[in-house]
Order: sequence, then structure tokens, then C-alpha cells
Amino acid sequence: MRVWYKRVHVHYHAPLPTDGPIIFASTHPNSAIDYLFSPLIHHQPTYVLVRGDVFEKKLLNKLFRAIFMLPVYRFRDGFASLNKNEQSFKECYNTFDKNGKVLIFSEGVCVQEKVLQPLRKGTARLALDYLHKHGGEKVYVVTQAASSTQFRQFRATAMVNFGEAIDARNYSELYRENPNKAYEALTKEITERLEEDFIIEKEYSDDSWTEKALMALRLSFSTIGSEWSSIDRSRFDVENNLVQKLNDLGENALSDEWKTKAQSLNLGPENEGLLSEGNSRFKFLIRILFLAPFVGLAWLMILIPNSLTNWLIKNKIKDKIFTTTVTVIGGVLLYLIQVIILLIIGLSALGFYGIALPLMMVIFTHIGIEVVDEFRLAYCNWNNLSKKEEFQSLYDEVNALTEST
Repeated sequence: MRVWYKRVHVHYHAPLPTDGPIIFASTHPNSAIDYLFSPLIHHQPTYVLVRGDVFEKKLLNKLFRAIFMLPVYRFRDGFASLNKNEQSFKECYNTFDKNGKVLIFSEGVCVQEKVLQPLRKGTARLALDYLHKHGGEKVYVVTQAASSTQFRQFRATAMVNFGEAIDARNYSELYRENPNKAYEALTKEITERLEEDFIIEKEYSDDSWTEKALMALRLSFSTIGSEWSSIDRSRFDVENNLVQKLNDLGENALSDEWKTKAQSLNLGPENEGLLSEGNSRFKFLIRILFLAPFVGLAWLMILIPNSLTNWLIKNKIKDKIFTTTVTVIGGVLLYLIQVIILLIIGLSALGFYGIALPLMMVIFTHIGIEVVDEFRLAYCNWNNLSKKEEFQSLYDEVNALTEST
């Protein structure tokens, strides 16, 4: 995740409760990557309910369960498959009995758009049935809204907002009157919480003018910093404010001149940070010359895993939704295999000193990750600094839009 994401900005509306189990009700725009935020940020095991059809093969079933995944079946998997959900729910209940955590993708579907899909009742059903059918004492629902600057984009930024905990017991009286109305009411509250914390574009596409406007806004954002994960909502607020303005006013709020200039300058994600203070062609040249060897060595260390994952994506993955999942998770698994192979070769050839081979590989990879953003900014924008005033005008117009009332 540190390789794939440039930064992760996290915000909590309130501290996570510690006196009961938690259901994370998560958005789902970026496949399996959306699951990783919770255990990554909280450093605690979190079970996740994922589509049941991928558990059909015994080997995959064991593998997925070993990494805290549980199957959940949908109507599209066949009515008979729904009976299998009872076993998964029982495993969730057992986890809740131990004050554990479970994550569920409340939309029930993965769509790579900056749009919140209609929520299913599964999250509310899991929470309320635990209290009233299993006899649980309490359970909290915490919304997890994960927005990414770009999908399938290397070195994107993620903004993850955790809502204030919803005590499911607040719906117990309604549940006793009518369980279905309780499911609907709790689902409605979860939806409202996610809508507040998720960047939603009215007319989303990867190359929409709203996306271009966001790229222009990011021209002033610094890409350099030592803190990979920070407790900070300001990045989300700035981007969400611009998106909401364009949702309300329409993309015609951007002038024709602005659109023409954005196209002629080929405005893209790699321009982020171009207008940061202190940038100059001389400094970019120094960065390129000094950092190129470290980035080059890191690239060599991941060449084989990266080539294999690219081949899988090109030849085996039909749905682009899974591109990021295969790149990140597949790349990690292949990298670990590479480390083990190199360790075996090193021990066979050099004895105990052979440990140095995989160790050096990991060190070079880590150094490359730490400096890759500085190198990419300098390498991709060496010539763009001569057009700095034109990029500045793109930024000024969208920034004025965010500040308008």
C-alpha cells in the first residue's frame, strides 16, 4: 500500500468505541483495496465479507479465510446460495462476542465511479440480528468512506473518513415492532453518514472536466513529505468543496479558455505539485540526477513482479475494476516469492552471508519508494516549468471557484 498510494489522509469524527464490537460500513469503489484501509490504519485484525463465488475452490477458500475474509452470497449467485450466508453470519457473531471487527461493503457492488451506490440492507441486518437473534449485548456501526484521487493510478492519494459510531441498540424498539422498518431506518442513517464523507461527482468519468479541475487544484499540493499516513481532513474538504461547486453549477462553470488550455497543456496526475514553492529547473535537474540511481534500482527490484502482474491484467483480468487489486496484492505475493527464492540462492551460494542478498533488495526497494515522488515530479515536469504561468492560470480559476459563495 505504501508503494501504490502516495499519501493516505485519515479522519475520525469521533474515537472508535472500545466497549463493543464494530461493523465497518465501507464504500466500495476500488475492489479489495477498500478492505485494506481498516486493518492498515488500526493495526488490528478485521474480518471482511466478500463475494462468495470466489470461495468455491478449496485452495482459495483456505487462503482467503487465512487473511480474515468470509464469503457472503448475493441473489445473483443463486437463491440456494443464500442459505450459505448463515454460516458466515455465525462466524461474524462469534467475532462480535470477542469484541472483534468486521467490515462489510454496504453497497453490495464494486463500481469504479465517484458515486455512492444504493446501500443494501445487509449491514443493518447483520447488526440488528446479532442483537435480537444471537443475543448480543451491543454492536456499533462505523462508516468508512474511502475516496481516491484516481482509480488504477500509481501513486494516487486516498482520503479515508470514519464516521461517529452508530449504536445499533438505538433501533431495538423499532426492530421489535417491525424488523424490516428497522433495517431500512438504520440503512438510511448509514447512507447519510457516507454521503457526508465521500467525494461524489454528479457526472463522473475518468476524463471529465471535474476530474481535470481537481488535477489543476492539486498543482499547488506538495508531493514531498515524510508522513505517509496522517490524521487530516483538510485535503478531503478542499477537493470535496470543488466537486460540490461543479455539481451545483455544472462543468460550464469552467471557462472555455480554461478547458482549451488544460487540453493544450495535457494536464494530468503527474503535474501534481508543479506549483509548489521552491521548484525550479535547476532543482529539478539535481533531483533527476541524484535520485535516478535509487529509483532505477528500486524499479529493477520489482521488475519481475510488476511484469507478471501486468501480464495477468492484460491477459487474464477482464474487468478493469480488479486492476488495482491484482497490481497491489499480486505484486506483493510475487515480490515475497522473489525474496524467498533469492534467500535460498544466497544461502546455497554464500552460506549465512547469503541473507544479505534479499536484505539489500528490500532496502533498495524501500529507498526507491521514499524518493519516487520527488523523482517523478522532477522528471515529468522538467519542461513544464517553462509554462508555469499557464499552469498557474489553471489553478487560479479553480481555486477562485472553490472560494466563491
